[in-house]
Amino acid sequence: MGMKTGNRLIAGAFTLVCVIAVIWGSCTKPGDNLNTCNNYVCENGGYCSMDTLTKKVHCFCPVGFEGTNCSVRTVDRYVDTWNMMQIRTGSDSIKYDTAYNKIIDTVYYVVMLKKTATPTTFFIDNFSSNPYYNSIICSIDTGDKSHFIIDTFSSYHLMWDNYHLIAGQGNLIHNDSMIRADLITRHLSPTANWVNDTFAMFLTRHTF
Repeated sequence: MGMKTGNRLIAGAFTLVCVIAVIWGSCTKPGDNLNTCNNYVCENGGYCSMDTLTKKVHCFCPVGFEGTNCSVRTVDRYVDTWNMMQIRTGSDSIKYDTAYNKIIDTVYYVVMLKKTATPTTFFIDNFSSNPYYNSIICSIDTGDKSHFIIDTFSSYHLMWDNYHLIAGQGNLIHNDSMIRADLITRHLSPTANWVNDTFAMFLTRHTF
């Protein structure tokens, strides 16, 4: 009786080892990993899919990455030096009147768009042609990689001279050679009144 029980235990243990070996082997075969298709690897957490008929591989990239194998950071399309044309489109100041152009409507300057520590954001430096207005965070839209939102919470460092970013957003267009953006700002006038302005911004790549 004892021998039979021992044999059963040995057989059960052997069976268990075989099952584990099969599972382990199937899990480590090329192509079974979610980011691998027959040794073709989608980087940065991309999901790999292979067409069962054509055997062509396609990578579905997470937000912040793109390219055939998800190796390219989306923010790399933005990072550069840009020429800024900033046009005032509206204001609640009594000095602003589009019919008579009582204040300057258009200014030109240069901004730098720089990388951050994350693949879904980038910085704007030299905003409003002010060397102290740096590291304004822009976040890429999760549904549209050519659209970004200007983070108004990161503009705390602009508040020392009573200049606030209220809202802003933009789009990368024209084969990545132009950015079109809109912005609302709020600043304290010399008469101690708060003034709200709206701007249309057009950025083109700067050539040295």
